[in-house]
Amino acid sequence: MDMMTRHMLPIQARWQCDLSDDSLTWTDGVYDLFGLERGTSVTREAIVAMYSAESREELRQLRAAAIAECGSFTFEAKIRRPDGQLRWIRVTADVEAEDGVARYLYGTKIDVTDEIVAMSRQYA
Repeated sequence: MDMMTRHMLPIQARWQCDLSDDSLTWTDGVYDLFGLERGTSVTREAIVAMYSAESREELRQLRAAAIAECGSFTFEAKIRRPDGQLRWIRVTADVEAEDGVARYLYGTKIDVTDEIVAMSRQYA
């Protein structure tokens, strides 16, 4: 592994969900994280299905609380990409509200697979 590869930062990508219809807007990096062709039409339902059952439940709870309280959250989720590869992503989310009502969720996703694997080896 060359010096540049060892010091590359994980892909960080921005996303937004319009709460009026759950439509998603992604930067190219999110497509890369999920192993999808850039610009592909995606639905929230199909993307959430890529999360492990445990991560889906955690997302459901955190998302509901953030929307209800116009708050924010961060968590690590395990996903399975279409090629079968398991990845860990750190999701951050904030709410954009109008008149005290949540209208959008937005944030970042970053691949933390190497970090999670290294931690699990350290404690194995």
